[in-house]
Amino acid sequence: MSQIVLDALVVVASVLLAASAIMALYRIVRGPSILDRMIATDVVLASIMCGLGGFMALSGRTDLLPVLVVLAMLGFVGSVSVSRYVSKSDSMTPGAEVGSLSDFSSSDWHMPKESADDGQSEAGTRRQEESEDGEEWPDDVARGISDVADGPDAITVQEGEEPVTVGLDQGTDPDAEEGGSR
Repeated sequence: MSQIVLDALVVVASVLLAASAIMALYRIVRGPSILDRMIATDVVLASIMCGLGGFMALSGRTDLLPVLVVLAMLGFVGSVSVSRYVSKSDSMTPGAEVGSLSDFSSSDWHMPKESADDGQSEAGTRRQEESEDGEEWPDDVARGISDVADGPDAITVQEGEEPVTVGLDQGTDPDAEEGGSR
């Protein structure tokens, strides 16, 4: 390759890297959310790393390699930290995503059968599911899987078995049964 072509490629790459860094800096200042700002910060770091890598390749220097490694670690750790922070704050917001805990009612699949039947009349009015050849499903099969997005209407228990409940999985508030308020 001739020196003129190589110099032209270096100039074009430098201009493109500078343009991407300037656009990312604009997004850091303007960005509507913290995720936009974090992505823009990653773009700025990537532009700096590409520029340093190109400079190292053209000049034959290897002493800047630890700087590249530190910048890469900084970008990765920063991105992971911000994404974990944002995901925790989003999950604490009621109704942050479809199917969050705040959207569950007493008829949801994770509640025992008696709690689901007490809370919603819809669960009691559904017909028992039938198989493709017309016969009814046995009682020990969880019902409602086909017409409920998050799972069955209720979890059925074999006759003679006691439903397993742990902690507040019974679907009722222990303080509410006593009628006492704090």
